[in-house]
Amino acid sequence: MRWDELFADLEAQLEQEERRALEQEVADRRLRDTAEVGLLRRLAATPGEVALQLVDGSWRSGRCTATGQGWLLLAQGVPAGRQVLVPVAAVALVRGAGRQSAPVPGVAARRPLVLALRGLGDAEVPVLVTTRSSSLRGRLVRVGADHVDVQLSAARRGQPADVVTVPFGALLAVEEGPA
Repeated sequence: MRWDELFADLEAQLEQEERRALEQEVADRRLRDTAEVGLLRRLAATPGEVALQLVDGSWRSGRCTATGQGWLLLAQGVPAGRQVLVPVAAVALVRGAGRQSAPVPGVAARRPLVLALRGLGDAEVPVLVTTRSSSLRGRLVRVGADHVDVQLSAARRGQPADVVTVPFGALLAVEEGPA
């Protein structure tokens, strides 16, 4: 009988040690998984609105509807609301990010900022471009590797519109809006 009790006690100790090791492994995996989650994946998985404070102190809010390599798209308002393209480098603070993360992004989510801006330029939509120092109303007419040309809305009819070049590093947001 003593042998049975001894073996039962040893087996219980082994099971407890295996349970502790498994719990520690699970905790380590959670920490590692959390450490590998980028901000864009969290924002993409956030079901409600988020608020972004940009580096100039202004705020943009909306529901994150798309992300790409270094940028995100916020939809403001109900169904037909405005959309705002924000480079991640322009974000200083985020309020309202969910705790969950989206699955590893597919091909579409790896589109760089250049392609997102080219899409806006091809659509010829009027935009409000916010930079670190000013805001410009017009249309995106050319997108280079690290800059975008904005054709400003003409001040008076019949006058040619100016074209201003904005380096990506100065870009804070591109919003749909009347030119």
